[in-house]
Amino acid sequence: MKRYCSFLSDGLRSKGHETKIVSPKAILSKDGMPKKLKKWLRYIDSFILFPIRLFVESKKLPKSTLYVITDQALGMWVPVLKNKNHVVHCHDFTALKSSLGLMIENPTSWTGKKYQHLILNGFSKASNFICISKNTEKELLHFLHTAPHKLGQVYNALDPMFKTGDATDARNYVSEHLGLDVKNGYLMHVGGNDFYKNRTGVIALYNAWRKQTNSPIPLLMIGYEPSEILQKSYDRSPYKEDIHFLIRVDNELLLKAYQGCRLFLFPSLTEGFGWPVAEAMASGCPVITTNRAPMNEVGGNAAIYIERCPSPEAIISWASASAEIVETTLQLTENERDTVIKKGLEQSKKFNGEAILNQIEVFYQSILA
Repeated sequence: MKRYCSFLSDGLRSKGHETKIVSPKAILSKDGMPKKLKKWLRYIDSFILFPIRLFVESKKLPKSTLYVITDQALGMWVPVLKNKNHVVHCHDFTALKSSLGLMIENPTSWTGKKYQHLILNGFSKASNFICISKNTEKELLHFLHTAPHKLGQVYNALDPMFKTGDATDARNYVSEHLGLDVKNGYLMHVGGNDFYKNRTGVIALYNAWRKQTNSPIPLLMIGYEPSEILQKSYDRSPYKEDIHFLIRVDNELLLKAYQGCRLFLFPSLTEGFGWPVAEAMASGCPVITTNRAPMNEVGGNAAIYIERCPSPEAIISWASASAEIVETTLQLTENERDTVIKKGLEQSKKFNGEAILNQIEVFYQSILA
């Protein structure tokens, strides 16, 4: 969200608009306090003290000011601004869907349900929304009791750092970083430990593919340090010597990893947008992802699709069926692979930052008009 907020603020400022970022300050929840106490004091800072400060500061600003709530998860602050020019950016309703029992893979605690209810009750009072995908827009309309005054759909902007490069050079760079030979390429996944990223599914898919293939290559998993559940999946894998976790990589290594990748695996259960799909395509890497929105919205006709894993109990059968598609994709001829890459590069142009910022500016101005 910090990156998204900076994209909006810096971009609009470059277009001649005056912007100001306002966020909660650590007034009570200062460093040095016990962890549990600090957590509750942070809630007071965010949900009691900050709304008061926001209300007071809004009184000093001109009526022509547009208040931009950069994430619907900040919905509890909407009531302070509902009678002013405002817009709420909607990204990901996964936590809200989980709290309503719509995500069987992620049961929510009683306090989590109450928290999501507060968020829903808050952003439901807003009048204007921008959604990052058509799927998010559809879900928003499902949750709202009344139709919004203004509703727009604008995709996320892709960082221009993601671009094609020489695959051989990229693999040499990754090989040197890892201290092992990946010059024949590798499979790759990028994502955190959130349940919906399905990282255990990635390992299950790799295991199933290794049983089928005669041309094995390693799997690189880029993201955070493995969770306890993921670590167990790794420990049980008969191919764990070829599974490599790259933790908190810098931008240069991330780009090189995309550029040298033979095939990018992204079998998410759900997403708000699915950044890595667009990043991989822009870097010249073929993508296999889940045939569900918004992954197939971002991938368009450029990605190759597998079904969503229906449940944790079905992960073995799902992985076995999906592995056949992985093997088929890896066996594409050079011309067929080039066609897939070209489609991906064309699809990634939809997420051009300048064009997206222009769309957002027009929507903002329509609210003020």
